[in-house]
Amino acid sequence: MQSHAQKVLASALVGAAMFAGAATAAEPYVFKFTTSDPGDPMVASTAAMALVMKERMETLSGGKIKFEFYPTGQLGDHRSVIQQIRRGTVGGGNIAVGVLGSLYYPKLGVIDLPFLFKSRAHFRRVMANENPFIQNLIEEVAKASGIRVLGFHPYGFRHMTNNKRAIATPADMAGLKIRTMEIVPHQEMIKSLGASPVPIPYLELYTSLQTGVVDGEENTPSNIIMQKFYQVQKYMTVTNHLMTVGAVIINNDWFKSLSPELRQAVVDADRESRLAHDGIGAVRDQMAVDEIAKLGTQVTMLSPEQMEAFRTATVGPARAWAEKQWGKEFVDGFFKNLAETDKYFD
Repeated sequence: MQSHAQKVLASALVGAAMFAGAATAAEPYVFKFTTSDPGDPMVASTAAMALVMKERMETLSGGKIKFEFYPTGQLGDHRSVIQQIRRGTVGGGNIAVGVLGSLYYPKLGVIDLPFLFKSRAHFRRVMANENPFIQNLIEEVAKASGIRVLGFHPYGFRHMTNNKRAIATPADMAGLKIRTMEIVPHQEMIKSLGASPVPIPYLELYTSLQTGVVDGEENTPSNIIMQKFYQVQKYMTVTNHLMTVGAVIINNDWFKSLSPELRQAVVDADRESRLAHDGIGAVRDQMAVDEIAKLGTQVTMLSPEQMEAFRTATVGPARAWAEKQWGKEFVDGFFKNLAETDKYFD
């Protein structure tokens, strides 16, 4: 049986092995950061974010942290990256929050319910780290998973595309096979519209659309352009049904092992990088809808009445499903946080 001293030593050795590259005066910690998007900061908002984060993190840490960027899914898909960050073999990444939720903390799915957010600015206020509900959510995720969310990010509103027909009403969705992310609330939303959700990893989506494994998908305009989905999709409807929620995540044990000064450097670098992320993302999405139409995809713009029909078909069933999954008290707490912000945007 191990003595207390032996247990302490064993724990220290595990920590040392996991964070062997931790920052020292002689050798910087190499922080590997990854996204699934292209590495051009003028094309991908996550690349713009990484560019700013690199400069800020290296400068604010006084060179004690060296930032290495791996775009285009070089280190794996979202699921794989999350698991690598949890093990400490990858420093951090920008991932879809719903995938993190499906792996380690299902209640994160409350952020992925339909028609929650009005704009990127609205999202930023609702999901601010300083909000008590969000602050508690971040700590609960860290406790359950070993992963710390530095910040939630509005990646952009999602729209419907398919190869069968133009979509103008919820009834037009009936019978379609629609690819979704590996996020259960997204899948439930597709079911409420009468279509069949088919979860497929992002890096496999182009081929799945090309070969007819699915009829369509739902995505941001910038993703549709970056991944060339317009080449294999005939129709797009601007539905704004979901805000894609991303997050910058890191290993929580590594974060806690840093000095207070280095911890603050990491937090401040993420905070500064959000400005680039949101600015490039907003510009790219505004340009992308027109570009998709010019590239040959038939784009349908919904009237306010048609948009309300999609809202009516999805919001009630989604909230009822969430309450059944995670409890009314938790879901009500999130919507209370949402309502407290809504008053600034009405």
